[in-house]
Amino acid sequence: MQKKIVVREAVQEDYSSLTRLAWQLGHQAESSQISTRLLDLLQRDDHKVLVAQVDGEIAGWVHAFLNRPLHKDTVVDIAGLVVDENHRKMGIGRRLLEAVEDWAKNQGCEQVTLSSNITREGAHKFYQNIGYQRAKTQYTFMKELLK
Repeated sequence: MQKKIVVREAVQEDYSSLTRLAWQLGHQAESSQISTRLLDLLQRDDHKVLVAQVDGEIAGWVHAFLNRPLHKDTVVDIAGLVVDENHRKMGIGRRLLEAVEDWAKNQGCEQVTLSSNITREGAHKFYQNIGYQRAKTQYTFMKELLK
């Protein structure tokens, strides 16, 4: 029997489930941090946080935002996408990305972009299987700022 997948906009009360799934991505944020960040994002028109529920349980989420660089057209960037390890291969990631793509079109964007860690080969295959193409390889640089 196929389980029912429902994709909907996140609400503030989802923060603990989003935190649990963020840990599966390797980001050990505290629930209070996710709660604060989610509250901010839900109030912004240029960000979209969606969740996928399977039989009422949150089994995945995606965070996308409008990226308006000076030097090129506005695109929608995927800031994060995760599907619970116990719910993979059910079409949840595909459904979440399709919802983001619909939002991007409604925003007048012609492109959705995302980055994926070089070690996540399974994710790379998934993205390519649903029509995403590898555009380039690049380094990410960061600098810790003193508080």
